[in-house]
Amino acid sequence: MSSAHVEYVAHHWLLLAGPAFLPAVIVVAVVLYIAIKDRRTPDEGQQATDEDQQATNRDTADERRD
Repeated sequence: MSSAHVEYVAHHWLLLAGPAFLPAVIVVAVVLYIAIKDRRTPDEGQQATDEDQQATNRDTADERRD
């Protein structure tokens, strides 16, 4: 008995899988872009919150010393 000889000439699965993964790659790229951009520009409301937190920490430290 002889076995059948199979030879793959082209990899068509890459052509079929590309369009399936392309939207997911685009979504990930957009989310990463927005996240990186958001971390670089501080929010005005967040700055006020940070300043309030620092003032609270100073008040608490002053109370502990008393």
